Amino acid sequence: MRKSLHLFGAPAAFLLLAFAPIAGVPYAVRASLGLLVWMAWWWIASPVHLAVTGFLPVVVVALFGFLPVGNILPLYSEQLLFLLIGANTLATLWRRWGLDRRIAIFSLMAVGTDPRRHVVAWFLVAAVLSSVLPNAVVAAAMMPIVIAMLRFIGIEKMDTSVFGSALLIAIAWGTSIGGMGTPLGGAHNLLAVQILERGLLHREFLFSTWIWRLLPITLLLTGASAVFMWFVFRPEMARIEGSGGYFVEELRTLGPMSSQEWWGLVLFSSATLLAFTREFYARALPGMTPAVVFLTLAVVSFMVRRKGAPLLEWPYAETHMVWGLIYLFAGGSALGQILSDTGTAKFIADRLTPFAGHGGFQAIALFTLLTLVIKQIMSNTATVAVMLPITITTFSGMGLNPVPYVYIVTAAANMGLMLPPASAGPAIAAGFGVNLKTMAWSGLWLTAIIWVLLVGLGYALTVAWPGFSVA
Repeated sequence: MRKSLHLFGAPAAFLLLAFAPIAGVPYAVRASLGLLVWMAWWWIASPVHLAVTGFLPVVVVALFGFLPVGNILPLYSEQLLFLLIGANTLATLWRRWGLDRRIAIFSLMAVGTDPRRHVVAWFLVAAVLSSVLPNAVVAAAMMPIVIAMLRFIGIEKMDTSVFGSALLIAIAWGTSIGGMGTPLGGAHNLLAVQILERGLLHREFLFSTWIWRLLPITLLLTGASAVFMWFVFRPEMARIEGSGGYFVEELRTLGPMSSQEWWGLVLFSSATLLAFTREFYARALPGMTPAVVFLTLAVVSFMVRRKGAPLLEWPYAETHMVWGLIYLFAGGSALGQILSDTGTAKFIADRLTPFAGHGGFQAIALFTLLTLVIKQIMSNTATVAVMLPITITTFSGMGLNPVPYVYIVTAAANMGLMLPPASAGPAIAAGFGVNLKTMAWSGLWLTAIIWVLLVGLGYALTVAWPGFSVA
Protein backbone atom coordinates (compact mmCIF):
# COMPACT_ATOMS: atom_id res chain seq x y z
CA MET A 1 0.00 0.00 0.00
CA ARG A 2 2.85 2.37 0.82
CA LYS A 3 4.49 1.70 -2.55
CA SER A 4 1.18 2.33 -4.34
CA LEU A 5 0.82 5.61 -2.45
CA HIS A 6 4.19 6.78 -3.73
CA LEU A 7 3.61 5.36 -7.20
CA PHE A 8 0.35 7.22 -7.79
CA GLY A 9 0.61 10.06 -5.28
CA ALA A 10 3.48 11.73 -7.13
CA PRO A 11 1.70 12.01 -10.53
CA ALA A 12 -1.45 13.13 -8.68
CA ALA A 13 0.59 15.93 -7.10
CA PHE A 14 1.84 16.87 -10.57
CA LEU A 15 -1.71 17.08 -11.95
CA LEU A 16 -2.87 19.11 -8.96
CA LEU A 17 -0.09 21.65 -9.35
CA ALA A 18 -0.26 21.80 -13.14
CA PHE A 19 -4.00 22.42 -13.37
CA ALA A 20 -4.74 24.26 -10.13
CA PRO A 21 -5.91 27.83 -10.89
CA ILE A 22 -3.09 29.67 -9.11
CA ALA A 23 -3.32 33.37 -9.88
CA GLY A 24 -0.26 34.92 -11.46
CA VAL A 25 1.54 31.63 -12.08
CA PRO A 26 1.69 30.57 -15.77
CA TYR A 27 0.78 27.03 -16.79
CA ALA A 28 4.36 26.22 -17.83
CA VAL A 29 5.67 27.20 -14.39
CA ARG A 30 2.92 25.23 -12.57
CA ALA A 31 3.59 22.16 -14.72
CA SER A 32 7.35 22.44 -14.21
CA LEU A 33 6.89 22.73 -10.45
CA GLY A 34 4.62 19.69 -10.62
CA LEU A 35 7.27 17.76 -12.53
CA LEU A 36 9.87 18.82 -9.96
CA VAL A 37 7.66 17.49 -7.14
CA TRP A 38 6.92 14.28 -9.06
CA MET A 39 10.57 13.53 -9.78
CA ALA A 40 11.71 14.53 -6.26
CA TRP A 41 9.00 12.31 -4.72
CA TRP A 42 10.03 9.32 -6.81
CA TRP A 43 13.73 9.97 -6.26
CA ILE A 44 13.15 10.00 -2.49
CA ALA A 45 10.63 7.15 -2.14
CA SER A 46 11.95 5.04 -5.07
CA PRO A 47 8.70 3.26 -6.03
CA VAL A 48 10.48 2.72 -9.36
CA HIS A 49 14.20 2.61 -10.17
CA LEU A 50 15.90 6.03 -10.09
CA ALA A 51 16.79 5.62 -13.77
CA VAL A 52 13.11 5.28 -14.69
CA THR A 53 12.43 8.64 -13.06
CA GLY A 54 15.08 10.05 -15.39
CA PHE A 55 12.78 9.45 -18.37
CA LEU A 56 9.87 11.44 -16.90
CA PRO A 57 10.87 14.79 -18.49
CA VAL A 58 10.45 13.37 -22.00
CA VAL A 59 7.16 11.62 -21.23
CA VAL A 60 5.55 14.46 -19.27
CA VAL A 61 6.63 17.26 -21.61
CA ALA A 62 5.40 15.31 -24.62
CA LEU A 63 2.02 14.55 -23.02
CA PHE A 64 1.29 17.94 -21.44
CA GLY A 65 2.97 20.26 -23.92
CA PHE A 66 4.26 22.97 -21.60
CA LEU A 67 7.57 22.97 -23.49
CA PRO A 68 8.59 21.67 -26.93
CA VAL A 69 9.93 18.15 -26.39
CA GLY A 70 12.68 18.94 -28.91
CA ASN A 71 14.18 21.30 -26.32
CA ILE A 72 15.13 18.45 -24.02
CA LEU A 73 15.66 15.39 -26.23
CA PRO A 74 19.21 16.49 -27.16
CA LEU A 75 20.11 16.37 -23.46
CA TYR A 76 19.82 12.58 -23.63
CA SER A 77 22.75 12.48 -26.06
CA GLU A 78 25.04 15.09 -24.52
CA GLN A 79 28.82 14.65 -24.67
CA LEU A 80 29.04 14.28 -20.92
CA LEU A 81 26.84 11.19 -21.11
CA PHE A 82 29.52 9.60 -23.27
CA LEU A 83 32.18 10.68 -20.77
CA LEU A 84 30.21 8.87 -18.11
CA ILE A 85 29.96 5.78 -20.33
CA GLY A 86 33.68 5.89 -21.10
CA ALA A 87 34.74 6.32 -17.47
CA ASN A 88 32.32 3.60 -16.38
CA THR A 89 33.73 1.24 -19.02
CA LEU A 90 37.32 1.78 -17.87
CA ALA A 91 36.29 1.34 -14.22
CA THR A 92 34.60 -1.92 -15.25
CA LEU A 93 37.90 -2.99 -16.78
CA TRP A 94 39.53 -2.51 -13.35
CA ARG A 95 36.85 -4.68 -11.77
CA ARG A 96 37.15 -7.33 -14.50
CA TRP A 97 40.78 -8.06 -13.63
CA GLY A 98 40.77 -7.19 -9.90
CA LEU A 99 42.80 -3.99 -10.13
CA ASP A 100 40.35 -2.12 -7.88
CA ARG A 101 40.75 -4.79 -5.20
CA ARG A 102 44.56 -4.77 -5.49
CA ILE A 103 44.74 -0.97 -5.09
CA ALA A 104 42.51 -1.05 -2.01
CA ILE A 105 44.55 -3.84 -0.38
CA PHE A 106 47.87 -2.13 -1.14
CA SER A 107 46.56 1.10 0.37
CA LEU A 108 45.45 -0.59 3.58
CA MET A 109 48.31 -3.03 4.29
CA ALA A 110 50.22 -0.38 6.24
CA VAL A 111 47.27 0.65 8.41
CA GLY A 112 48.02 -1.69 11.31
CA THR A 113 45.71 -3.17 13.94
CA ASP A 114 44.15 -0.04 15.49
CA PRO A 115 40.43 -0.17 14.56
CA ARG A 116 40.05 3.62 14.55
CA ARG A 117 42.99 3.91 12.15
CA HIS A 118 41.18 1.44 9.93
CA VAL A 119 38.03 3.56 9.94
CA VAL A 120 39.97 6.67 8.92
CA ALA A 121 42.07 4.76 6.38
CA TRP A 122 39.05 3.24 4.62
CA PHE A 123 37.49 6.70 4.55
CA LEU A 124 40.57 8.30 2.99
CA VAL A 125 41.08 5.54 0.42
CA ALA A 126 37.42 5.78 -0.60
CA ALA A 127 37.73 9.57 -0.83
CA VAL A 128 40.81 9.41 -3.07
CA LEU A 129 39.37 6.74 -5.36
CA SER A 130 36.04 8.56 -5.59
CA SER A 131 37.75 11.67 -6.89
CA VAL A 132 38.37 9.85 -10.19
CA LEU A 133 35.87 6.97 -10.10
CA PRO A 134 32.06 7.01 -9.78
CA ASN A 135 30.86 6.82 -6.17
CA ALA A 136 28.84 3.68 -6.82
CA VAL A 137 31.84 1.91 -8.36
CA VAL A 138 34.10 2.71 -5.39
CA ALA A 139 31.50 1.71 -2.80
CA ALA A 140 30.64 -1.49 -4.66
CA ALA A 141 34.34 -2.40 -5.00
CA MET A 142 35.45 -1.62 -1.43
CA MET A 143 32.54 -2.75 0.74
CA PRO A 144 32.83 -6.46 -0.14
CA ILE A 145 36.49 -6.27 0.94
CA VAL A 146 35.37 -4.76 4.26
CA ILE A 147 32.74 -7.46 4.74
CA ALA A 148 35.29 -10.19 3.99
CA MET A 149 37.81 -8.70 6.43
CA LEU A 150 35.20 -8.33 9.17
CA ARG A 151 34.08 -11.94 8.75
CA PHE A 152 37.74 -12.96 8.91
CA ILE A 153 37.97 -11.42 12.40
CA GLY A 154 34.62 -12.85 13.52
CA ILE A 155 32.13 -10.03 12.86
CA GLU A 156 29.12 -11.32 10.93
CA LYS A 157 26.33 -8.78 11.60
CA MET A 158 27.14 -5.21 10.65
CA ASP A 159 24.15 -3.59 12.35
CA THR A 160 25.15 -4.90 15.78
CA SER A 161 28.86 -4.09 15.45
CA VAL A 162 30.09 -0.56 16.04
CA PHE A 163 33.26 -1.36 14.12
CA GLY A 164 31.42 -3.03 11.24
CA SER A 165 28.98 -0.16 10.77
CA ALA A 166 31.76 2.40 11.21
CA LEU A 167 33.78 0.88 8.36
CA LEU A 168 30.79 0.79 6.01
CA ILE A 169 29.87 4.36 6.95
CA ALA A 170 33.49 5.46 6.44
CA ILE A 171 33.46 4.16 2.87
CA ALA A 172 30.02 5.67 2.19
CA TRP A 173 31.13 9.07 3.48
CA GLY A 174 34.46 8.83 1.67
CA THR A 175 32.72 8.33 -1.67
CA SER A 176 30.50 11.37 -1.02
CA ILE A 177 33.09 13.81 0.31
CA GLY A 178 35.97 12.70 -1.91
CA GLY A 179 33.70 12.69 -4.94
CA MET A 180 33.65 16.48 -5.07
CA GLY A 181 37.41 16.63 -5.68
CA THR A 182 37.20 16.33 -9.47
CA PRO A 183 34.46 16.29 -12.13
CA LEU A 184 35.03 12.53 -12.49
CA GLY A 185 33.73 11.98 -8.96
CA GLY A 186 30.26 11.20 -10.24
CA ALA A 187 27.50 11.95 -12.71
CA HIS A 188 26.31 14.85 -10.56
CA ASN A 189 29.65 16.62 -10.96
CA LEU A 190 29.48 16.19 -14.72
CA LEU A 191 25.95 17.57 -14.61
CA ALA A 192 27.25 20.59 -12.67
CA VAL A 193 29.87 21.11 -15.39
CA GLN A 194 27.18 20.92 -18.05
CA ILE A 195 24.91 23.40 -16.26
CA LEU A 196 27.83 25.80 -15.90
CA GLU A 197 28.71 25.47 -19.58
CA ARG A 198 25.15 25.76 -20.91
CA GLY A 199 23.58 28.11 -18.40
CA LEU A 200 26.37 30.54 -17.63
CA LEU A 201 29.70 30.25 -19.47
CA HIS A 202 28.60 29.21 -22.99
CA ARG A 203 32.03 27.64 -23.43
CA GLU A 204 33.97 24.64 -22.19
CA PHE A 205 34.71 24.44 -18.47
CA LEU A 206 38.15 22.88 -17.88
CA PHE A 207 38.52 20.03 -15.38
CA SER A 208 41.71 21.56 -13.98
CA THR A 209 39.74 24.67 -13.04
CA TRP A 210 37.37 22.54 -10.95
CA ILE A 211 40.26 20.90 -9.08
CA TRP A 212 41.99 24.14 -8.07
CA ARG A 213 38.83 26.03 -7.14
CA LEU A 214 37.42 23.26 -4.95
CA LEU A 215 40.73 22.01 -3.53
CA PRO A 216 40.60 24.12 -0.31
CA ILE A 217 37.03 22.98 0.38
CA THR A 218 37.86 19.35 -0.40
CA LEU A 219 40.88 19.32 1.91
CA LEU A 220 39.08 21.04 4.79
CA LEU A 221 35.96 18.86 4.69
CA THR A 222 37.94 15.66 4.21
CA GLY A 223 40.23 16.47 7.13
CA ALA A 224 37.37 17.54 9.39
CA SER A 225 35.42 14.37 8.57
CA ALA A 226 38.43 12.17 9.35
CA VAL A 227 38.87 13.86 12.73
CA PHE A 228 35.14 13.53 13.43
CA MET A 229 35.20 9.78 12.76
CA TRP A 230 38.31 9.28 14.86
CA PHE A 231 36.61 10.70 17.96
CA VAL A 232 32.96 9.69 17.37
CA PHE A 233 33.25 6.05 16.30
CA ARG A 234 34.46 3.92 19.20
CA PRO A 235 34.83 0.28 18.04
CA GLU A 236 34.10 -2.54 20.46
CA MET A 237 37.69 -3.81 20.36
CA ALA A 238 40.97 -2.05 21.08
CA ARG A 239 42.99 -4.09 18.60
CA ILE A 240 42.14 -6.02 15.44
CA GLU A 241 43.54 -9.51 15.45
CA GLY A 242 44.74 -10.86 12.12
CA SER A 243 43.80 -7.95 9.87
CA GLY A 244 47.38 -7.35 8.72
CA GLY A 245 47.80 -11.00 7.90
CA TYR A 246 44.48 -10.99 6.09
CA PHE A 247 45.58 -8.26 3.69
CA VAL A 248 48.94 -9.95 3.08
CA GLU A 249 47.17 -13.24 2.33
CA GLU A 250 44.67 -11.52 0.05
CA LEU A 251 47.49 -9.86 -1.88
CA ARG A 252 49.33 -13.18 -2.14
CA THR A 253 46.15 -14.77 -3.48
CA LEU A 254 45.94 -12.12 -6.19
CA GLY A 255 49.48 -12.97 -7.30
CA PRO A 256 51.69 -10.62 -9.32
CA MET A 257 50.05 -7.80 -11.22
CA SER A 258 48.81 -9.16 -14.55
CA SER A 259 49.31 -7.51 -17.92
CA GLN A 260 45.54 -6.92 -18.05
CA GLU A 261 45.72 -4.96 -14.80
CA TRP A 262 48.63 -2.91 -16.16
CA TRP A 263 46.58 -2.14 -19.26
CA GLY A 264 43.61 -1.10 -17.12
CA LEU A 265 45.81 1.17 -15.02
CA VAL A 266 47.49 2.74 -18.07
CA LEU A 267 44.24 3.31 -19.99
CA PHE A 268 42.39 4.92 -17.09
CA SER A 269 45.41 6.96 -15.99
CA SER A 270 45.97 8.18 -19.55
CA ALA A 271 42.34 9.21 -19.94
CA THR A 272 42.40 11.03 -16.61
CA LEU A 273 45.67 12.80 -17.40
CA LEU A 274 44.43 13.89 -20.82
CA ALA A 275 41.16 15.16 -19.34
CA PHE A 276 42.97 17.25 -16.74
CA THR A 277 45.57 18.68 -19.14
CA ARG A 278 43.21 19.56 -21.97
CA GLU A 279 44.26 23.22 -22.02
CA PHE A 280 47.66 22.16 -23.39
CA TYR A 281 46.27 20.52 -26.54
CA ALA A 282 42.77 21.98 -26.94
CA ARG A 283 43.82 24.30 -29.78
CA ALA A 284 45.55 21.54 -31.75
CA LEU A 285 42.83 18.91 -31.14
CA PRO A 286 39.59 20.79 -30.46
CA GLY A 287 37.49 17.65 -30.92
CA MET A 288 39.31 15.66 -28.23
CA THR A 289 37.14 16.72 -25.31
CA PRO A 290 37.28 14.66 -22.09
CA ALA A 291 34.19 12.75 -23.24
CA VAL A 292 35.88 11.74 -26.49
CA VAL A 293 39.14 10.89 -24.71
CA PHE A 294 37.45 8.53 -22.26
CA LEU A 295 35.23 7.00 -24.93
CA THR A 296 38.22 6.48 -27.23
CA LEU A 297 40.26 4.65 -24.60
CA ALA A 298 37.16 2.69 -23.58
CA VAL A 299 36.92 1.45 -27.19
CA VAL A 300 40.63 0.59 -27.07
CA SER A 301 39.94 -1.66 -24.06
CA PHE A 302 37.77 -3.84 -26.32
CA MET A 303 40.46 -3.90 -29.03
CA VAL A 304 43.59 -4.80 -27.04
CA ARG A 305 44.09 -8.56 -26.80
CA ARG A 306 46.19 -10.39 -24.24
CA LYS A 307 46.80 -14.13 -24.58
CA GLY A 308 44.31 -14.27 -27.41
CA ALA A 309 41.45 -12.64 -25.50
CA PRO A 310 40.34 -8.98 -25.38
CA LEU A 311 40.86 -6.96 -22.21
CA LEU A 312 37.13 -6.40 -22.01
CA GLU A 313 34.21 -8.11 -23.70
CA TRP A 314 30.84 -6.50 -24.18
CA PRO A 315 28.73 -9.14 -22.36
CA TYR A 316 30.80 -8.53 -19.19
CA ALA A 317 30.79 -4.75 -19.55
CA GLU A 318 27.06 -4.67 -20.28
CA THR A 319 26.18 -6.57 -17.11
CA HIS A 320 28.61 -4.80 -14.77
CA MET A 321 28.30 -1.14 -15.78
CA VAL A 322 25.97 1.13 -13.82
CA TRP A 323 23.64 2.06 -16.67
CA GLY A 324 21.02 3.55 -14.38
CA LEU A 325 23.36 6.41 -13.43
CA ILE A 326 23.55 7.45 -17.08
CA TYR A 327 19.78 7.76 -17.45
CA LEU A 328 19.51 9.40 -14.03
CA PHE A 329 22.11 11.94 -15.19
CA ALA A 330 20.19 12.65 -18.41
CA GLY A 331 16.91 13.06 -16.50
CA GLY A 332 18.50 15.45 -14.02
CA SER A 333 19.95 17.48 -16.87
CA ALA A 334 16.56 17.58 -18.60
CA LEU A 335 14.81 18.70 -15.40
CA GLY A 336 17.32 21.52 -14.98
CA GLN A 337 16.74 22.62 -18.59
CA ILE A 338 12.97 22.57 -18.08
CA LEU A 339 13.21 24.67 -14.91
CA SER A 340 15.33 27.16 -16.83
CA ASP A 341 13.41 27.29 -20.13
CA THR A 342 9.97 27.65 -18.54
CA GLY A 343 11.09 30.40 -16.17
CA THR A 344 10.49 28.19 -13.14
CA ALA A 345 14.03 28.65 -11.83
CA LYS A 346 13.53 32.42 -12.01
CA PHE A 347 10.13 32.05 -10.32
CA ILE A 348 11.72 30.20 -7.40
CA ALA A 349 14.75 32.49 -7.36
CA ASP A 350 12.56 35.60 -7.12
CA ARG A 351 11.05 34.18 -3.95
CA LEU A 352 14.41 33.25 -2.48
CA THR A 353 16.12 36.54 -3.28
CA PRO A 354 14.65 38.48 -0.29
CA PHE A 355 16.15 35.88 2.07
CA ALA A 356 19.57 35.99 0.40
CA GLY A 357 20.20 39.60 1.38
CA HIS A 358 22.67 41.12 -1.05
CA GLY A 359 24.81 38.02 -1.43
CA GLY A 360 27.78 37.30 0.78
CA PHE A 361 27.61 35.44 4.08
CA GLN A 362 23.83 35.38 4.45
CA ALA A 363 23.29 34.05 0.93
CA ILE A 364 25.97 31.37 1.31
CA ALA A 365 24.44 30.22 4.62
CA LEU A 366 20.94 30.04 3.09
CA PHE A 367 21.85 28.20 -0.10
CA THR A 368 24.22 25.73 1.53
CA LEU A 369 21.65 24.90 4.23
CA LEU A 370 18.91 24.43 1.62
CA THR A 371 21.18 22.23 -0.50
CA LEU A 372 22.36 20.11 2.44
CA VAL A 373 18.76 19.52 3.60
CA ILE A 374 17.60 18.53 0.11
CA LYS A 375 20.72 16.42 -0.36
CA GLN A 376 19.87 14.06 2.48
CA ILE A 377 16.64 12.95 0.80
CA MET A 378 17.55 13.24 -2.88
CA SER A 379 20.30 11.80 -5.04
CA ASN A 380 23.40 13.82 -5.94
CA THR A 381 22.27 14.28 -9.52
CA ALA A 382 18.76 15.31 -8.54
CA THR A 383 20.09 17.86 -6.03
CA VAL A 384 22.43 19.41 -8.60
CA ALA A 385 19.66 19.47 -11.20
CA VAL A 386 17.36 21.35 -8.83
CA MET A 387 19.75 23.69 -7.03
CA LEU A 388 22.28 24.89 -9.61
CA PRO A 389 19.79 26.50 -12.05
CA ILE A 390 18.15 28.22 -9.08
CA THR A 391 21.53 29.39 -7.77
CA ILE A 392 22.63 30.79 -11.13
CA THR A 393 19.32 32.54 -11.72
CA THR A 394 19.10 33.98 -8.19
CA PHE A 395 22.56 35.56 -8.08
CA SER A 396 22.52 36.67 -11.71
CA GLY A 397 19.22 38.40 -10.95
CA MET A 398 20.84 40.26 -8.05
CA GLY A 399 23.58 41.45 -10.38
CA LEU A 400 26.22 39.26 -8.70
CA ASN A 401 28.71 36.84 -10.22
CA PRO A 402 27.13 33.43 -9.53
CA VAL A 403 30.34 31.41 -10.09
CA PRO A 404 31.60 31.28 -6.46
CA TYR A 405 28.11 30.40 -5.24
CA VAL A 406 27.92 27.61 -7.83
CA TYR A 407 31.18 26.16 -6.49
CA ILE A 408 29.90 26.25 -2.90
CA VAL A 409 26.48 24.81 -3.72
CA THR A 410 28.10 22.05 -5.81
CA ALA A 411 30.31 21.14 -2.86
CA ALA A 412 27.23 20.98 -0.60
CA ALA A 413 25.44 18.81 -3.18
CA ASN A 414 28.09 16.12 -2.66
CA MET A 415 27.43 15.79 1.08
CA GLY A 416 24.97 12.89 1.16
CA LEU A 417 25.78 11.39 4.57
CA MET A 418 22.63 10.50 6.51
CA LEU A 419 20.13 8.43 4.53
CA PRO A 420 20.28 5.75 1.78
CA PRO A 421 18.59 7.95 -0.88
CA ALA A 422 21.27 10.63 -0.40
CA SER A 423 24.00 8.97 -2.44
CA ALA A 424 25.25 5.69 -3.87
CA GLY A 425 27.62 5.12 -0.93
CA PRO A 426 24.97 5.24 1.83
CA ALA A 427 22.57 3.23 -0.35
CA ILE A 428 25.12 0.43 -0.89
CA ALA A 429 26.07 0.53 2.81
CA ALA A 430 22.39 0.02 3.66
CA GLY A 431 22.36 -2.97 1.34
CA PHE A 432 25.30 -4.49 3.25
CA GLY A 433 23.46 -4.14 6.57
CA VAL A 434 24.88 -0.95 8.11
CA ASN A 435 23.17 0.31 11.25
CA LEU A 436 20.93 2.99 9.70
CA LYS A 437 20.31 4.73 13.02
CA THR A 438 24.05 5.13 13.56
CA MET A 439 24.53 6.45 10.03
CA ALA A 440 21.63 8.89 10.36
CA TRP A 441 22.58 10.37 13.75
CA SER A 442 26.31 10.55 13.17
CA GLY A 443 25.62 11.86 9.68
CA LEU A 444 23.38 14.58 11.11
CA TRP A 445 26.17 15.85 13.39
CA LEU A 446 28.78 15.70 10.64
CA THR A 447 26.43 17.48 8.22
CA ALA A 448 25.98 20.29 10.77
CA ILE A 449 29.76 20.61 11.15
CA ILE A 450 30.21 20.60 7.38
CA TRP A 451 27.60 23.35 7.02
CA VAL A 452 29.46 25.60 9.46
CA LEU A 453 32.84 24.94 7.82
CA LEU A 454 31.49 25.30 4.28
CA VAL A 455 29.81 28.61 5.04
CA GLY A 456 32.89 29.99 6.78
CA LEU A 457 35.44 28.85 4.21
CA GLY A 458 33.17 29.63 1.27
CA TYR A 459 32.67 33.19 2.44
CA ALA A 460 36.41 33.60 3.11
CA LEU A 461 37.25 32.34 -0.40
CA THR A 462 34.78 34.71 -2.06
CA VAL A 463 36.29 37.66 -0.18
CA ALA A 464 40.01 36.83 -0.15
CA TRP A 465 40.61 34.87 -3.37
CA PRO A 466 39.71 36.62 -6.66
CA GLY A 467 40.32 33.39 -8.57
CA PHE A 468 37.42 31.74 -6.76
CA SER A 469 35.07 33.93 -8.79
CA VAL A 470 36.47 32.69 -12.11
CA ALA A 471 35.32 29.62 -14.05
